[in-house]
Amino acid sequence: MPPSVAHPLLSAEVAQARAYQLDAVRAGLGANTLLVLPTGTGKTPIAWMVMAQRLHEMREKYASSSRARSRPWILMVAPTNPLVVQHQRDATRWLELDESEIIALTGKISPQKRQPIYDDATVVISTPQVIRNDVNSGTLSLADCVLLVVDEAHHSTGNHAMAQVGDLYGESATNALVLACTASPGSTEQQVSEVCDRLTIERIIAKRSTDPMITPYQKNMDIVELRLPIHDQIIAVAAPLNEMLEDLAQRLQRQGFLVIKGGISSRALRDAQQRISQSIAAGRNTAYHAARQNADAQRMVALLYLLEGQGVNSALRHLERLEANAKGDNSQSRFLAIPQVRELLGKLRAMQEVHLKIPEVKRLVTEKLRSDPTCRVIVFATWRDSVAMLLEELSGIEGSTKVERFVGQSSREGEKGMTQKAQVETLDRFRSGESNVLICTSVGEEGLDVPSADRVIFYEPVASEIRTIQRRGRTARHREGDVYVLVSEDTRDVGVLYAAAAREARMNRVLEKVRRRRRPPRLHPNPDSLIDLFVVITAGEEISAAQFIEDEFARLQPELGQGDGLAMQHRKAEPESPPSRIMRRDAPKMTPAALRPKTQLSITEFACAEPEETPVVHAIPDTDAGTIGGPASSSGKVAGVEPAVVAGKGENGGDEEKSPGDDENAQGSRDRWRLPVLDGRKGEPVKAIQLGIDENSKSDKGIGRAIEAAEDLVLGNVQDLGEGHDGDQGKGLSSD
Repeated sequence: MPPSVAHPLLSAEVAQARAYQLDAVRAGLGANTLLVLPTGTGKTPIAWMVMAQRLHEMREKYASSSRARSRPWILMVAPTNPLVVQHQRDATRWLELDESEIIALTGKISPQKRQPIYDDATVVISTPQVIRNDVNSGTLSLADCVLLVVDEAHHSTGNHAMAQVGDLYGESATNALVLACTASPGSTEQQVSEVCDRLTIERIIAKRSTDPMITPYQKNMDIVELRLPIHDQIIAVAAPLNEMLEDLAQRLQRQGFLVIKGGISSRALRDAQQRISQSIAAGRNTAYHAARQNADAQRMVALLYLLEGQGVNSALRHLERLEANAKGDNSQSRFLAIPQVRELLGKLRAMQEVHLKIPEVKRLVTEKLRSDPTCRVIVFATWRDSVAMLLEELSGIEGSTKVERFVGQSSREGEKGMTQKAQVETLDRFRSGESNVLICTSVGEEGLDVPSADRVIFYEPVASEIRTIQRRGRTARHREGDVYVLVSEDTRDVGVLYAAAAREARMNRVLEKVRRRRRPPRLHPNPDSLIDLFVVITAGEEISAAQFIEDEFARLQPELGQGDGLAMQHRKAEPESPPSRIMRRDAPKMTPAALRPKTQLSITEFACAEPEETPVVHAIPDTDAGTIGGPASSSGKVAGVEPAVVAGKGENGGDEEKSPGDDENAQGSRDRWRLPVLDGRKGEPVKAIQLGIDENSKSDKGIGRAIEAAEDLVLGNVQDLGEGHDGDQGKGLSSD
């Protein structure tokens, strides 16, 4: 039996003793703390232990002070209704409190009924919208809230209700303490710094999955990137749209509104829209026509992404939705009147689904269920149209007891969302085995603990490193699992994949940089006294929690290196990321001439500008794995990636370019990732590919250029897809 933790307010033998968790408890009780741990390593058990000690301590303090008539209580906020319900169940199991003292609140409970609930509660678990609204209306006071626990704290930015709760708590709590938990705080200094500012964070604790104190508790996770070619029929029907998109882009370029740095992307078109709006404001009448052209180009990009990256049915549903809404929208009517779009709509209605992602998902699900009939499989898809299509395709496959969808609460035309009750019941059936295949939108990404999710399938990669980490974290939580990412070759899927990998690699460095730049945390004169009441029971013997941490630290000293008891705070963590693929190639030289349309010349140098040489794409050789991506094509592409996607070049070109030979000499100083790559047409594994980023490209500038270039290939604005996108972004949120 593993060692367990005992405390007066913890249930017996529910908490497994882990040194890194007790170390985090000690740190979290001493200062406002941002806790960053990999998914599945137990952030919420740390929160329960901090709650138990804080409540015990403050009860004694209130009893011996003039505030004896007041009562200390604890608040925990989580971004979604299903997560609130899950935390309430876990808290009841972990804390030695009466069930009536632990309450869960969502917007389904009216404000008038919530006030008496607050009066009797010791631990309140709620969505942040409810707390924000009740504090602003005077229904709730945070003065006696002695601990604020923020789950999925990366939401605490901008106008999000979670950030507003942090502001309100800092203003009104008299004995404030904050514990913020997340596996993915963000990939930029601005994101992480804002989270820390809004939650008044003093101490950042971050550990990677490779840390010696965590690895014994990590479950193996195999991550496989599955490259799938685009079907010839899809290429054929998409060709007229691609030609028209090129024509629209050239027109916008000639008018000076559109600047293309790599490919025609949604981001570039949104920037063009801003320039057009400025021209309209300045009284330039011709800009109105440009606005119509730009709107058509944006819809064209969205439609092509759905067709090439999602499938025939997803594109058809999108067009039919536009057709249904076109009567009241002149811009949609104009777009549907384009001959190429009308022709495509007719062809899609006559086509069968030929996208290779569909049979690949069916194969992966069937294969897992045959090998283990008791397993659970989660399929993530960004758009509800894809969820509906997958639900239809996967229902009735051999070995599945039941296939269910899991989407947000908002409704779309012709399709209702799920109520909070329906969401909770769906997850309960999945946990119990009544259903064993769950098809989710973004609402299923964050925090949900499904103990037996053995396989996770990404129907498409997502550019956000936060969403990627959260999706991946739904498996290998309690036992081994695997993750499959489906990538359509020669589409924006490839750029999205590299953008997410680059952001995730940068996230770890950004955390360390923000920690160094912030004011040092307040130091407790005797930090061990903060965990005096915690006792570790092992082999029938009891030792103090501080001694247990010290023993574990001494045992792992050769692997941990030099440091003190709070090793996770004082040692610099090396950037680490799960297996992923990063390509490095030379950036095309950009000159003023290259940014202008060929037909638009200035009065001086552009008329005689010499044409640039075709950029050369270099693969990084590896003695064990061969050459990346195979031979370069005549267009300078490798594995379907536009030459503009560059990993390792700074925004201002500050990183020195290295030849393949130089990179091999620097092999020992690289961050390396290795994973199997499967041929989607045959499903057979091919030779593992090993890639690296040299030390120079580890700078923020280096990764910055990679992300910026990759994002130019990404369909960045989900609103371009209209009603088809789930739009939840992890928000199965309640509101009043």
